[in-house]
Amino acid sequence: MIAQFRSHLKEIFLAGFLGFAPGLALENTNIAAYDELYRITDFNRLRADLTLEHDRYPNFFARLMVDNTTLYISRSGSLGNTTAIYRGYVQYRGVSNFWSIGRQRIPLGVGRIWNPIDVFNPIDSQAIEPEERAGTESLRYEYALSELANLDATVAQHAGAIRLKGFLDFADVAMVAIFDDRNHEDILGWELEGQLLETGIELRSEGGSFHDRLTGNRHTEFILGAEYGFANSLTLLTEYRYCGKNSLDHLGIQVSYTPGMLLEYHLLMVRNLDDQSGFFAPSIEYSLSDEMTLSGGAFLYYGSGFDEFASLPDRYYLRWFIHF
Repeated sequence: MIAQFRSHLKEIFLAGFLGFAPGLALENTNIAAYDELYRITDFNRLRADLTLEHDRYPNFFARLMVDNTTLYISRSGSLGNTTAIYRGYVQYRGVSNFWSIGRQRIPLGVGRIWNPIDVFNPIDSQAIEPEERAGTESLRYEYALSELANLDATVAQHAGAIRLKGFLDFADVAMVAIFDDRNHEDILGWELEGQLLETGIELRSEGGSFHDRLTGNRHTEFILGAEYGFANSLTLLTEYRYCGKNSLDHLGIQVSYTPGMLLEYHLLMVRNLDDQSGFFAPSIEYSLSDEMTLSGGAFLYYGSGFDEFASLPDRYYLRWFIHF
């Protein structure tokens, strides 16, 4: 009987083990940069991306992304090496229920240049890799109220959010309630994204009323944006941002053009409409192969005196990426 029991356990273990479908991908990114403070930096990131699924439990999905990074700055003793988890989470994807727990990217907000209501991992428009968004250790739950509406909730150590989102005849609309313990704020906000009639122009907005718990003051912060893609692969995007806390107005314009399959051009322009300072961020990317790209660009700042962008040094960079 004991032998039969052991044999049965072995069959269960082997069946479970053989049902796993692991996936592993490796990529390496190296960014060499120079700025007007005469600093040369070299950043290298080796990323391992492991995914895990099981044939018997298709609703479950696990992912682990580990980064080993090396940073060198042109001064003595500046070389550093670290290993950290970029993403690490387990998900359940049901018909009406979705669960995700771990270090993950929280999809909050609809802005492309700024997203003021994202208290978890907001966009940094001055980053060389703005798509690299640090994950947040959190628990996220989403419930499908219908085919066109859902309710989701996120809880992290220092922040949380509840969002009700649905599709109306003209746009996707969401109402969001957020608490942010790091900044001692509570936010009642919105998301709005839809097409302007039949023009192909996509309009978007997000923002909210921000309550400062320490002072009791309230202010409004929001963005208004529009995006249009032409038939020749030219895409124009613009966003206006207002922050009532400091009475600041910003305007951002982004132009993207892909003349062929291997080449992409990008230009981001940001301007402070109050002090007239700002920056240009042109870049170009070329595909060396299906697995390798080379890109370069710059951040060129202008302004005077105590203007917002006046004191920032111009930066130039070269980025090499390979996927194994």
